[in-house]
Amino acid sequence: MNRYDRRLQVIYFGILMSTLIYGAIAWTSTNAAVPAKTLPDELRTPLTIGLYAVAAVALIIAMIVRARRLLIVRWAMLEAACICGLAIALVYGDWRLYAIAWIPAIAGFIASYPRVRMGAR
Repeated sequence: MNRYDRRLQVIYFGILMSTLIYGAIAWTSTNAAVPAKTLPDELRTPLTIGLYAVAAVALIIAMIVRARRLLIVRWAMLEAACICGLAIALVYGDWRLYAIAWIPAIAGFIASYPRVRMGAR
């Protein structure tokens, strides 16, 4: 494994851990709060729909980006989806709204783990 691959793995784990920290923030800051609406009602609000649309676009862009030199951009798009979920969770006081954006982002992170010479041709 060369140094470049090791650096990519360090960046990868740093961004991945930040999504876990966002989840901890969402859970601890909303755990004591009782949501004003039920989850289905929160999912129908314009703010939620808009931010989930932005998260979906970020996830799609992350899946389209395949070039090795753009792996960090891919991970940043996955993290952007998590940040949208965090914003929704904090606004409505329901940590489950973060999980909705976090789960597909984690799937994207698993699919884009930087292996040795990944994508090198």
